[in-house]
Amino acid sequence: MSVVNRAIAPMVLAALADTPVVVVNGARQVGKTTLVARLNYPGSSQVVSLDDAANRDAARHDPRAFVSRPVDTLVIDESQLEPGLFRAIKAEVDHDRRPGRFLLTGSARLLSAPDMADALVGRVEIIELWPFSQGELAGFADNFVDLLFSAPRELIHSSDLRRADLVERIATGGFPEIIVRTPSRRRAWFDNYLTTAAQSVIRELSAIERLAEVPRLLRLCATRTGAELNVSALANELSIPARTTDGYLALLEAAFLIHRVPAWSTNLTRKVIRRPKLVVSDSGLACHLLGATSATLDRPGGHLGPLLETFVANEIRKQLTWSAEPASLWHFRDRGGAEVDLVLEHPDGRICGIEVKATSTPRAEDLRGLRYLADRLGDRFQFGVLLTAAPEATPFGPNLAALPVSTLWASR
Repeated sequence: MSVVNRAIAPMVLAALADTPVVVVNGARQVGKTTLVARLNYPGSSQVVSLDDAANRDAARHDPRAFVSRPVDTLVIDESQLEPGLFRAIKAEVDHDRRPGRFLLTGSARLLSAPDMADALVGRVEIIELWPFSQGELAGFADNFVDLLFSAPRELIHSSDLRRADLVERIATGGFPEIIVRTPSRRRAWFDNYLTTAAQSVIRELSAIERLAEVPRLLRLCATRTGAELNVSALANELSIPARTTDGYLALLEAAFLIHRVPAWSTNLTRKVIRRPKLVVSDSGLACHLLGATSATLDRPGGHLGPLLETFVANEIRKQLTWSAEPASLWHFRDRGGAEVDLVLEHPDGRICGIEVKATSTPRAEDLRGLRYLADRLGDRFQFGVLLTAAPEATPFGPNLAALPVSTLWASR
């Protein structure tokens, strides 16, 4: 596979131009090392990896000397492996606050580490890197979110993507190592990923006593991806306390294996459901955990509905890391049954709604949750989209439309 340009690369360079410490955070094997190695740094740079035992020993023995190097930008890969460096970096930055001094990568949410949170507050910008987006794989930065807020009618066009091709994209996901592999080789890679890379990150984050429960919990998360998170139900399945389960979920989230989509609420109603949605962070990983393949996914009982929603939520999450429109991602449901799978809220108060259905024959009633929001929000409601497996784009009024899922990345 040829080198894929990452859409966040310009954001990383922009941050280095005005911020002393920049962190690129993301799961293991999403391409952080490749990204920082290929950046066109404006000055001199050096990359050191803490995956190397000799580098770790040097960083632990004399952290201040380790970070005091005669280069414009010191890049420290897998920096979470030696938290003691963060105090040394703080001391260096306090002595010389030039922008772009340090670029750190981490396979865990580094600000969840107390040492970093205390040491680098006010000195750091954090940028998240997720698996490849569909647009990145096609050679461009997807701009669905931008158009949704700036020119939503431009999104209304049909697609030539076949349903089988969509299913294949869902089953593949976006991990770089997966893209060129056959289905059998994907299974081998995911098996290794879950037993080595993922668990090693969790061990780095916490001295967890029951590490064997974490893969079980992740598999349970896959059975509930795209659904509201019920910690008590997960705890009952695992036969462990809910508080312990919540702690394990926090570790999975810190390792970028899952994420939560919070519930959106406003003064529309007092009956809003407050639970977040649970999303496995890559649809290919979720398929692997469920034993689903592109051959079985679209069969009855094949999990296509929740996995399609997972795929869409992840594609939007990726776009939000580089979108010019700084929206936040939510979901909405009230006790009366009104529901919208995903809600995007702009800082200026505008709202866009996104429904996701695996149907190839969208109907007007599939947009009832979007209409509910549109009717109650008035001018705040920018646009509502029903994303489906149908190739046709169908307007349903001035601010509603059913669109092919491929609109997410084919809307340039």
